[in-house]
This record gives sequence, structure tokens and C-alpha cells, in this order.
Amino acid sequence: MLKDHIGTEAVIHGQQWGSLHNGYFADPIIARPLLNAVIDVLTHSPADVIVDLGGGTGFLLSQLAAHDIGPALTLKNIDCSKAQLALTDTAGISPVHKSLEDFKRIDVAAAGQRLFLMMRSVLHYVGENGLHPFLRHIRAQAQEGEFFVHQTASFDNKDDAACLNALYNYLHTAKWYPMTNELTRSLADSGWRVTNTMAAPTLLLTSDDLALRYALDATYLAHIRDKMAREFGAKNQVFSLTPSGFHAYLPYRIFTCVASLSP
Repeated sequence: MLKDHIGTEAVIHGQQWGSLHNGYFADPIIARPLLNAVIDVLTHSPADVIVDLGGGTGFLLSQLAAHDIGPALTLKNIDCSKAQLALTDTAGISPVHKSLEDFKRIDVAAAGQRLFLMMRSVLHYVGENGLHPFLRHIRAQAQEGEFFVHQTASFDNKDDAACLNALYNYLHTAKWYPMTNELTRSLADSGWRVTNTMAAPTLLLTSDDLALRYALDATYLAHIRDKMAREFGAKNQVFSLTPSGFHAYLPYRIFTCVASLSP
């Protein structure tokens, strides 16, 4: 993950992570579309080293390792959370304790090795102003023709994006979710050519999970609930009230990208 962007969320790192958000990030079925996209690329464009950027507990790489993707592949899991990396226990996966802003190609690959980058649910941590610089940094670690497959939350509707971005602002985070066309443009401007996109399973965010994740008490949670209802309505495509709290819905897309000429 990214340094200085974790804050209170560290409380749910480690053993709790797998059960958070109804187990979304530890569910093989939910991970299947992303893994299929990764395997599809590797079938046609083999690599020597696969790196999961912000890979947390190593769950995605462990699922990937269960498939016949080539015995010579090196699997690297980069994350800045020691608690998450401590759960990387699948044989053949090497944990790398590093912030993604600081990671360099030489940290994970030797000269002449072909690199493949994957990532799930990380880009929103860098915020609106950090998106383009971060994508350029990741691009700088790749060579022309190498792939970057990531699952990122983005919106096709401006009102939905405004709603979820307001919610995360009220949660006291710097997280930001782009429009899909904005993200596609930023990827292209950063030297990543998008070759395919597809929908991934939506993440249900309950107010109880958000309270745990961001250390919110009941009073402040009720304040957020009322404020969101006034500003965006009691029920829309991405936010709805429950008897004691609220639900939010985060749509994901999978982006298959290839490194083009340096921007």
C-alpha cells in the first residue's frame, strides 16, 4: 500500500482483513474476473516476475499460484503494511516491505527479466492530485510492451462519483474516486495504453464496517448518515439508508494496460 495514506485503517490490517467488507478481498469467486484478466495476458505475453502492487496479505498472488502459469515465474508482493505482509505465507511468494511511491524496478526484477504488474483497489489512496504522478511513477518502472492489469473503483455517472467522494471526505480520508473516462485519460497521459476494460464485482460498504475501518463513533456516524441523506437523497445508485446506518456501493472496473512509448 502507500505510505502516509493508511492512518487509522491499520487497525483492520492483519487477521481482521480477510473478514472485512463481508470477505470481499479474500473471496476467490470475487477475485476471479481480475485473475482471469491477468492469466489471459500472461498466456499471450509471458513474464518472468509478477508484482502485486499493494498486495496486502498476498491473497491474489496465492490464488494465481494455484494456476498453471509457469513454474519459473517469480511472485513479489509489495506493501507498506508489515501486518499485512506477515500473512503472506504461500510458498513461492516473496513479500517486499516498500511504499509504492518508493518502489523501483530494481527492487523486484533483475536486468533482462520481463515484468508484469497487477493491482487491486489501490489508486483511490493517492487522491485526486496524486493520481497522475503515481501512474507516471508506476509507468517509469515498466518497459515498453510490459503489462499492468488493475482493478480500480471508478464511476460512469458524475452524480454517483460526487456522492461517494463526499462520503469519503466526511470519513476524513483523502481518498478519491475518478470517473472512468478521467482514469482512462490519465492512464494514457501517463504512458499506459488501455487495451481492455471490464466490470468487476461491486463492493458493498456498510456503515458498521466503515466505522471500524475509520474509527468513527456512533454520534459521528449518525451525522454522516443525515448529511449524506440531505445532500444526495435517502436512496440512489450508490448510497442508501438502512434502519440504523447506511450502505454505499463501490463499482470496480478491471483495466488491462500496456506500457507505450515513454510520455
